[in-house]
This record gives sequence, structure tokens and C-alpha cells, in this order.
Amino acid sequence: MKTKSLFLVLFALVTFTSCELFEKADDVTFNVSVPLDFVIDENANNPGGASYSDTELLDATTDPDIAKYADKINKIEVVRITYTISNADPSSVVFSGGSLMVASNSKIIATASSVSLSNTAETELTADLDGFNDLAARLLDDKQEIVMLNGTLSETPVSFNVRFRFYLKITADAL
Repeated sequence: MKTKSLFLVLFALVTFTSCELFEKADDVTFNVSVPLDFVIDENANNPGGASYSDTELLDATTDPDIAKYADKINKIEVVRITYTISNADPSSVVFSGGSLMVASNSKIIATASSVSLSNTAETELTADLDGFNDLAARLLDDKQEIVMLNGTLSETPVSFNVRFRFYLKITADAL
């Protein structure tokens, strides 16, 4: 009787473990970067500085791999976020206290304490891990989210473009 019970327990363990292994066996994992562009054009004359806030739609399905697996994605991880400044006029302006947030709940995703508009190199933002997780869950839901950019410009008028790159790790069912 003991042998029969032991056999049933082992059979149950193997069956449940095998099912889980088979479910994961057909998973595909890949990395993508999804761009999000803000075009800043502040014309008011504020030599002492001005607050800035705007929103844009982050649509992960603009990446062809995400679009291909959109209905099969079961996990999204935000790995890092970078920014690149271009077309700054004047380039002497500083953007301080910058933050990217989920617009619907004001959850901070990432920050930058001080950004010189003369810096045109791709630069990584300081991550807020809770914000990364919140954004990942929202992207998993419908593959898009409204993102808000807030901060203070050291002076206006100023115009520049900033491209954020959201580096994501995607896990999806291949079948």
C-alpha cells in the first residue's frame, strides 16, 4: 500500500511539474526599445525660469515584435529608460527636477535632477523601481500608457526635442 501511495504522489508531482515546464517551454523572451518623443517649444519670456509639464502616449505596439506577439505577451519588464536631447535653442538652458510619471496616477517612473540641454548624448534616467513595475503592469494590460514629463526650465523662451527610450524585456507565448 505504501508503494502505491508513493507512486501516486510521485506521479502527481511529475504531472504538475511537467505541465508547468511545457507551458514555459514555448515562451519567447526578447528585448526592445520603444521611443517616446516630446517636442518642447516654450515661447513665453521668463528669464527666471518656468515650470514645464506635458503628456504623450507611450505605445509599445509601435515596435513590430511587440505588435506581432501583442495578444500573447504574459510579462513585460521595464529594464531602463534613457533620454537624448536634440535641436536645443538656446542650448544654455537647464531642465531641473525632471520626472517621468504615469499620468493617470502620478506614479513616478524615473527622474533626472539636472539636465543641460547642451548634452546630446544618450543618458540613463534614475529609475524608480515601483514606478517601473507600475508602468510594466499597465503596458501588459493594453500595451500603451499616457506618460507625463514634469520639470523646471532655467529660462524661456526655449525649444528642444527629447527622445526617451524605454528598454523593455518581453516574455510571450510563441504558439
